[in-house]
Amino acid sequence: MAATGLAAGAVVDCLDAAAITHVVTVPDTHQRTVLELIEERGAPPVIRAATEDDVLGICGGLWLGGARPVALIQQLGIFASVNALRGLVHDLSFPLAILAGMYGRETDRAVGASSKSAVRLCTPVLEALEIPWVLVEEPDQRALIVDTLRKPFAAGGAHVVLLGAPTT
Repeated sequence: MAATGLAAGAVVDCLDAAAITHVVTVPDTHQRTVLELIEERGAPPVIRAATEDDVLGICGGLWLGGARPVALIQQLGIFASVNALRGLVHDLSFPLAILAGMYGRETDRAVGASSKSAVRLCTPVLEALEIPWVLVEEPDQRALIVDTLRKPFAAGGAHVVLLGAPTT
């Protein structure tokens, strides 16, 4: 079955339900509709960074200050920030909630069957880093998003939601 995109409003509702206080991101087109809706609503605050390493560091600093931020990135950013992700999670024990769009995903194929290495290799990289992840491919999986984004702040570590299709 093909992955379908979630409506931006559904994703923002999930952020609210998970008690996310800040969205930290880099310029992104995959989840553009989510960012536009958050900016239209005026909450939660959106902080833009230059790189995914910066996104993760800012999330760590916000958490130290008592916030519950989410890193809103593409899966390509996971590749780009592997060392920062490893260090923050495993060496410093920071909780990180990550909502990553699967840029370049062929929605009619399973992630592991993708012809694109940036899609196909994302989950093995997360597994090598011992970071739990979930793949959300249908609108009826909203509860999974909320649960996964709450986990870092309750149990520690990083937890990643991979959005299998662009938001609408």
